[in-house]
Amino acid sequence: MTIERSSEEAAPAGPKGGARRRRRRRVVLGVVTVLSLGTLAAIVLPYLGFDPEDSKARLREDVPFHFPLLMTHLLTGSVALLLGPLQFFGPIRRRAPRAHRLIGRVYLLAGVVPSGIAGFGVALLTREGPVAGAGFALLSVFWLVSAGCGYAAVRRRDFRAHERWMRRNFAATFAAVTLRAWLGLLIFAQLPLLEPVYSGEFDALFSVAYTAAAWLCWVPNVLLIEWWVRTNGRAPVGGKAAVRPA
Repeated sequence: MTIERSSEEAAPAGPKGGARRRRRRRVVLGVVTVLSLGTLAAIVLPYLGFDPEDSKARLREDVPFHFPLLMTHLLTGSVALLLGPLQFFGPIRRRAPRAHRLIGRVYLLAGVVPSGIAGFGVALLTREGPVAGAGFALLSVFWLVSAGCGYAAVRRRDFRAHERWMRRNFAATFAAVTLRAWLGLLIFAQLPLLEPVYSGEFDALFSVAYTAAAWLCWVPNVLLIEWWVRTNGRAPVGGKAAVRPA
């Protein structure tokens, strides 16, 4: 393998500035990893019995494959959420490029691709309305397209483009975390309106919150990472050098 010098190395902003940036990136990556693992437990544990009665999503009784499709989406999505942060750990990228490539393949083939396909089907079957369904369907499309772009970039050995597309892709993966955060926040913010606006109907309040969260869980993520990529995203997270596989 060869080691490419990143833009951060080519034009350093001083040792103190570079060290601060690296520490900040490690902190961000650490927080993202902890949140991903916590959300992973919250996603998987309620479904370990594989019982449709335990489903947090309202299932279509006229579609017998709705629950298996949902389970496929959740379990394979959990693989993506577990492995996603590992792609950005500098020591793995620099010192174990084969492990980095293996993690990437499993992340895509056992995580993003099956979960994105199943997620698109779940979005079409949702009982929370067409606006929420459209939000989740477009999330699945973006997730799959960004994965394809990232894979195509690494196949043509454009490692900088690969890194950028995988950052965008993980922004979509991280929607599993931000969905739950937005949903809780939107429900809490509307509680004073439960009686005057929703006439005590919590289901109506929840539906509004869920519909908004279907878009807020991923669009801000993607916009934020796009801003980051365009401003200072050339250097990899967790280190200075980008690893080029042999």
